[in-house]
Amino acid sequence: MPTIYVVGCDHAVQSADPVPFLLDSAAVNVQRDHLCRTVERMLSDKKVELVAEEWGRPSESFAQVLSRKYRIRYVDINTSFEDLDALKIPRDYINPIKYTKEQIEGWLQKRERFMLDKIHKSRETAKMVLVICGLDHLEPLAEQLVDRERVIPVDYRNEDWYRGDVFFPVSP
Repeated sequence: MPTIYVVGCDHAVQSADPVPFLLDSAAVNVQRDHLCRTVERMLSDKKVELVAEEWGRPSESFAQVLSRKYRIRYVDINTSFEDLDALKIPRDYINPIKYTKEQIEGWLQKRERFMLDKIHKSRETAKMVLVICGLDHLEPLAEQLVDRERVIPVDYRNEDWYRGDVFFPVSP
């Protein structure tokens, strides 16, 4: 049966690039290490044929490097600035001071439809697909993909190694 694994993550752990406000602490690197190993295990064990990743940075993500290592097709499903413009989504659309919660949610839904379209267009005959996206998109993408095949959401926030305070420090 065709299967799509949807892994939601904090974008700061998708590559080894420095993230200035996180100061690349040991805790951040532990999170990155675990995500990288999770992706590699999925690529090597699950017979994944396509990796579709929400990635918009100029550097390579772990998934890009691993896709090349395992010779697996890779597609970036992120919305570029040009895509945002075409979709009439402001480039600073996640600014809660400038936009209402409803506006932001509407634009996130537009972006998710864009990502779904890119997944379906690039899928071709791939029976096993790994989708990597931001945590905000994990449930919506999984729910929309489930109509067509078996979808397995992978929320690493449930793993014993995950520490949410690494990225969003808890106030005392």
